[in-house]
Amino acid sequence: PGFGGSVCEVDLDECASNPCANGGSCIDRANGFKCHCPKGFYGNRCLSDVDECASNPCLNGGTCDDEVNRYVCHCLKGFSGARCDVEVNECDSNPCQNSGQCLDLKSGFQCVCQKGFSGILCQSNDNDCQSDPCLNGGACVDLVGRYHCRCAPGFFGHNCERDVDECASNPCANGGSCIDRAN
Repeated sequence: PGFGGSVCEVDLDECASNPCANGGSCIDRANGFKCHCPKGFYGNRCLSDVDECASNPCLNGGTCDDEVNRYVCHCLKGFSGARCDVEVNECDSNPCQNSGQCLDLKSGFQCVCQKGFSGILCQSNDNDCQSDPCLNGGACVDLVGRYHCRCAPGFFGHNCERDVDECASNPCANGGSCIDRAN
């Protein structure tokens, strides 16, 4: 092998058949050849792809996809960068609404809502009238973080809890007696 001719006087070019794969360069030698493989490949004929993921280059739980002469990391939520080594601050985009305070967590964020708001992003105005705080027939008006009671005639107070004393002004003339009734 490696020579031809009637008396083996001709050195055969084993590289003539392009035995090196994936762009490898062939060097003809006596009795054979040697392939110089491009980066990312190895083996006698450069047929084997180097597994760039073998060294576990992706950090923080990222998964690795081996490609030719490189790898690609797919990062978990909260991380970015070629190796998932950059912690993302989700609060940079100001996700919390209605003046909610954003807390950056390891894999996400949490909104701390102002009084009167709820929801993951503090997007919902709480119904402060839900507990029926207005008494004695008062009508509740929901406001942001509070409520207002419109009291029925004869009542007053924050929750319409106080009865108006209609006799306080002495409305009865000529010695009449005033009797305050509940409204």
